[in-house]
Amino acid sequence: MAKFTLFSAIDIGSSQMSMKIFQIDKVLGISVIESCESRIAIGKETYNYGKISYELTGEICSCLEKFKRIMDEYGVKEYICYATSAVREASNSEYIKDQIFIRTGLKVGIASNEEERFLHHKALALNMENFDEIIRNGAVIVDISAGSLQISSYENSELQFSQNLPMGSLRIMEMMAGVNNNTIGFSKLLREYTSNMLSLYGKSFFTNTEYSSVILVGSQSNNIKSALNTEKDCIEQDALENLYNEIMETGLYDFGDKYGFSYDESRQIMASLIIYRAFANIKNKKIYMPDVEFTDGICVEYVEKNKFTHTKHMFRNDIISSAMYYARRYNVNMEHVNKTVYYCTEIFNALSKKFGLSKSDLILLKVAAIYADTGLYININEYNIYSYNIKKSNKLLGLSNRDNDIIAFVVLFQNGIFENEEYKYLPKNRKLQISKLSSILSLALALDYEYKQKINKIRVSVKNGTMVINADFDEDITMEIWRFEECEKFFEEVFGIQAQLKMKKI
Repeated sequence: MAKFTLFSAIDIGSSQMSMKIFQIDKVLGISVIESCESRIAIGKETYNYGKISYELTGEICSCLEKFKRIMDEYGVKEYICYATSAVREASNSEYIKDQIFIRTGLKVGIASNEEERFLHHKALALNMENFDEIIRNGAVIVDISAGSLQISSYENSELQFSQNLPMGSLRIMEMMAGVNNNTIGFSKLLREYTSNMLSLYGKSFFTNTEYSSVILVGSQSNNIKSALNTEKDCIEQDALENLYNEIMETGLYDFGDKYGFSYDESRQIMASLIIYRAFANIKNKKIYMPDVEFTDGICVEYVEKNKFTHTKHMFRNDIISSAMYYARRYNVNMEHVNKTVYYCTEIFNALSKKFGLSKSDLILLKVAAIYADTGLYININEYNIYSYNIKKSNKLLGLSNRDNDIIAFVVLFQNGIFENEEYKYLPKNRKLQISKLSSILSLALALDYEYKQKINKIRVSVKNGTMVINADFDEDITMEIWRFEECEKFFEEVFGIQAQLKMKKI
């Protein structure tokens, strides 16, 4: 293997396209050897008209061709190219991807909002030396992109929740395009809109204000730091407040002239500052505005998958901790959830190697186990359907839209009954994946059928066409045995092997 690897991360964003070429060394870590960007207002078309024009597609391809030539000059073979909200929300996104590939040879992935923001978190862990300490003491990450606002909360190093709102700096600007050349009118309307949206959000999710730090991330962060004349990550609250007052008092044109920003940039800066103030304008909070770019997060994802290097924080655990947070909101029995996750993990580990199940599948299975009973909060009858709808409505940070859908189907089919119109049209390989995870979940749920955690420990092995689960118990488990035998039929049909439960009273 070569001493180091060259890797290119490409971001097709809402207001600009950018590329970084990284040198990745197992000993020396990650370093940037080339960085380039081009301002192309893709989001302006998408948010106004719902699609990307032929002419703009040509500009996108031309920019990517330039990036490709630079990659070739460096000899870069490995790359990841992601498009975000502007392409994701365009009605002709698939056409755009196809035209890019035909013209440039580059394959473009469309990152879900949850994947995109999770990569921002990974970029924070790469670029902030004290990231682990900050989230250990409690932190809120306020991430404003051109298209939307993502608010995430960490407590004791664990991700609690992350909520997305359609309040991006460019999107807001396009929504309020009719308020022309009037700083006071625009800002008043924007403040009222922002206050209303954040108030609704706070009542639904944001109940804990005992966080120590606020991390401000966004498409206008670099411009704001430029106006503050600082390169430091830590921002003084007074400095941020003074900048806000300045833009409000001097007006957008004069503000832009002073700092070298266009009128549109000044409006987006003002939009960002108004949103940031809602979280940063609180006493005794440390405010951070680190230099974070989406391409940095893409690189971290690449090195994690290829085991070159890694950050200290275990981001996979964030997916689980966030799922637990949402489950608690629906008053699920957490002792039952923890036991079900344990049973799922033990069964999965015994099957994974022989039946082609991956570590990513285990994450999906664990999340499905956590969400399985959330529907009980609404109705005990056919609660799996309500659990399915809850999961469909609660997309977790770090998972693709496909992953979130798979989890929802696993939750829905936990009883082995496959009745869903959307499911019929899924690819066969995805149906098989869902069936395998659903059948494991059904067995795990059966082992705690009475919600009393009567089976303390299990040991699972697979041999001679049978999966044997040795279970230690200390109470009567007649109901668990009955339910297990019912679910075993579903398991045998999917995996082609029997499941046998052997009991040992302790």
